[in-house]
Amino acid sequence: MFYSRDHQLHDFSGDDAYRSWLISRNQAPILHHSGDMHWKRLRVAVRHAVNHVRGLFAALRVALMADKMRRAHRELARHAGRDR
Repeated sequence: MFYSRDHQLHDFSGDDAYRSWLISRNQAPILHHSGDMHWKRLRVAVRHAVNHVRGLFAALRVALMADKMRRAHRELARHAGRDR
């Protein structure tokens, strides 16, 4: 319950050893021109293109349905005028 000021201070000697270990270890270089990176970029580009094509078809579908609805309303209005 009662601690001295020494217990509150942090021992930084372990941190220095950890930093030294991090610096000294051999890491594999990060190569952005590796084959994996090319495949990832290609997948992103293909996904982007597919999404745009899907959007194009969705817009065409909406436009065609709107045109059909306009024609149907026009035909109904024309036939409704003849029945009178």
